[in-house]
Amino acid sequence: MTRNSKNTHANGSRPARAARESTGHEIRVVVADHQTIDRRGIVGLLVSQKDFAVVGEAATVEESMRVCAALHPDLLILTLHIGLDGERPPIPAIRSVLPTLRILAISERGYDACLVLNPPGQRLLKTDVKPRCMSATDCLTLAISQGAAGTLRRDAEPAELFEAVRAIASGKNWHAPGTALPSAANGTEAGLSERELEVAALIADGLSNKEISSALKISEPTVKKHVGNILEKLGLQDRLQAGLFVARNPLTLRRT
Repeated sequence: MTRNSKNTHANGSRPARAARESTGHEIRVVVADHQTIDRRGIVGLLVSQKDFAVVGEAATVEESMRVCAALHPDLLILTLHIGLDGERPPIPAIRSVLPTLRILAISERGYDACLVLNPPGQRLLKTDVKPRCMSATDCLTLAISQGAAGTLRRDAEPAELFEAVRAIASGKNWHAPGTALPSAANGTEAGLSERELEVAALIADGLSNKEISSALKISEPTVKKHVGNILEKLGLQDRLQAGLFVARNPLTLRRT
């Protein structure tokens, strides 16, 4: 018998396992995380509470959808480093199939280890002067924009996890302290045209004006004009700042 064979069906899928039987009066939770130890750690915390019942577990996005569709939990606890479903992020993929499912998203890393909130370059600065492009959209902000009812940092205390689960199960939203809610200033509302959104995306990908001209089949002077408009509308100074801003704030490219 292989090491993993006891945890899989004949067709290779992992069965949903109940950490304890629900009496029908507890908050029914499914926990999804592709790291077994991390997932079981969350389960262990939850079952220490008398009003929680972990009715299933999942290790992939597809399994999360299957388990939740079958078990109808009050909420899904989803860690955001779970494997992607093709090109779709986990939350949009799940909500496309289960639009009413309430999701508590747990960040990929704790605050101090987040590469978006704390980029490596910032640690090298010897001055109090902050770069112009300090703002950033981290994984929890994206999760809120994608429809998560709650967000929690990976380094949160267990009491915060319990509070979040109870709030979300009761129909409320609950977000980690200090989590930035998505700004209304997406690209369209910031005044960027469809073409400017395309140019901004290509700047963030590192393309030169000449390469953007070729990709979009427009002249270089036209590209230059679009770049100028982008800088003015976003309040930035040069295309380097624009590239950094868009790369660190992907909601900028969101259409209404």
